[in-house]
Amino acid sequence: MCGIAGFFSNNGTLGEDVIHDLGDYLSHRGPDGTGNFSNKNIQLVHKRLSIIDLESGKQPLHNNKCMQLIANGEVYNYLELREDLGEENFRTNSDCEPPLLLYENNGIDYTQHLRGMFAIAIAEPNDNKICLSRDPFGIKPLYYTLIPKGIAFASEVSCLVKTGLASPEINKNSRQELLQLQFTLGADTIFSDVKRVNPGETIEFKDGLITQRSQLSILPEDAPKRWSETEALNKLNKVLIDSVSMHQRSDVPYGMFLSGGVDSSVVLACMRELNDNPVRAFSAGFSSKAVSDEREHAEYVANA
Repeated sequence: MCGIAGFFSNNGTLGEDVIHDLGDYLSHRGPDGTGNFSNKNIQLVHKRLSIIDLESGKQPLHNNKCMQLIANGEVYNYLELREDLGEENFRTNSDCEPPLLLYENNGIDYTQHLRGMFAIAIAEPNDNKICLSRDPFGIKPLYYTLIPKGIAFASEVSCLVKTGLASPEINKNSRQELLQLQFTLGADTIFSDVKRVNPGETIEFKDGLITQRSQLSILPEDAPKRWSETEALNKLNKVLIDSVSMHQRSDVPYGMFLSGGVDSSVVLACMRELNDNPVRAFSAGFSSKAVSDEREHAEYVANA
């Protein structure tokens, strides 16, 4: 988990104090380092939790065209992308560098090549552009607010409100949704001034105004398909192994949360197949009878 934030402003009233405060409010998301970019109109801050390329993966990442990238999350297929795009075009081993080159080549449609969980901000300081993107399942959060002659964004709503970039005024319609559903729908949040980047969405801002939107579909275009039960099970097994294998790409130790249910049990079985050493699995239990306690099931699966 990392934290990203930044803003574009043409009015010259925002500066280092604001970006410093944004970074402070995100410190709990990234204890391993802070990265900044600053010019006349654009300020970016990145709070890093190091997982891949511990030494040279510091952000913002940049290219020869002065584009700047900050990201929260992981791009699982970064090795395949590096091979496709050419190893000679990369400066680091970071999983977040391929998206920068893809954006340079494909514009706002770059996310269709990514597999992962991510919230990404790419700035083009020379053109007064900021591009915000989010993974198709919305695993990583990203919020924005329009400010006078500009736009501000952050990994957490609270950052935008605490810094005064967004008003704390409550959105009454969203309040009803939150009370009934425990979440809000679409781009609306509980705060009137704050919007979320929707899952799979990429939004381009130029001079503080929305100029383009792109939406990435979760389902493949040729779905659904007809398979026999045997074919379906074989394909499911291949997809699961492939996905778990990609999720294990890391330069630090990894593990998993085990509940003892079907989903986590299958993931553990895949990890065991892919690893020579025992897998680190963590479980939580509850003594209250009002809450289901699955520790017995988790222990059974772990020892199987």
